[in-house]
Amino acid sequence: MPMTQEDIRSYYETQWRDQSGRATSAKDLSYSSPVEDAVLYPAYEAFLADLGRTPNGARILDVGSGSGRWVRFFLSRFTPASFTGIDFAASSVELLRRWSQDQNNAARATFQLANIADPTLHLGAKFDLINVANVLFHIPEQDLFEQALRNLRSHVETGGAIVTTEYLPRDNYRTEWMLVRSRYAFEESVRRAGLRIAAVRSFAFFSNDPMGLDGPDSAGRAHFHNVRACMQKVLSMSAAPDARDFFVHFFAEIERATLAFARERVAEIDMPSQKLVMLVPA
Repeated sequence: MPMTQEDIRSYYETQWRDQSGRATSAKDLSYSSPVEDAVLYPAYEAFLADLGRTPNGARILDVGSGSGRWVRFFLSRFTPASFTGIDFAASSVELLRRWSQDQNNAARATFQLANIADPTLHLGAKFDLINVANVLFHIPEQDLFEQALRNLRSHVETGGAIVTTEYLPRDNYRTEWMLVRSRYAFEESVRRAGLRIAAVRSFAFFSNDPMGLDGPDSAGRAHFHNVRACMQKVLSMSAAPDARDFFVHFFAEIERATLAFARERVAEIDMPSQKLVMLVPA
């Protein structure tokens, strides 16, 4: 049964509470693939730099902060003027406040309970850069999705930018957790919200779900799922830190080599991968 946004919120209330309770250090809060991180973080930095969007000195809003993946990314690599993280799960906000203090980030970051799809949302400020990674396709209800886009538009500063992660296949694709909207449906909703797509950049083939690949799981997408499962198995078997680091580097190099090869031959939006998408006021 496909999940609603409320189902997803309820799941993460438990997930973040349990993860915070088990953690003994900030490293234990990590949940993303280390291979994806090794490819995505430099790609995100280059994406911003190439488009002249430095986070240094910027007012940053992170939507759906979860257990702090993007909090750690921005605060460890840049010096923003301010950093605000929001999440619709109260347990996430509690986790972030606890662990940001442990990392001496309390003076630079604030966290609050807020739902980007709430029609009454008003954060009391506008932001130069809004990061909304792995969030919008977890809002399956179309009215809430479009409200989220309008809220993003109302909170981005004139001349500012929104960076989201999307797949943008040619057709909508519904999973238990996600409504992956087609590039056409996504672009039309963005337009109605008073935004436009300024840039698209792919960043991973195998270390993320292959939802950017058209067709059912029984076809080409199945091969990508199998590769991803094999990568995860190898990493879980590599108990020795040196061996695990080697395989993370090796798989990341495969991702980068494949991206470089495909980028010479395939339009960025047609890559069978997740993508960084920059939105700006229309």
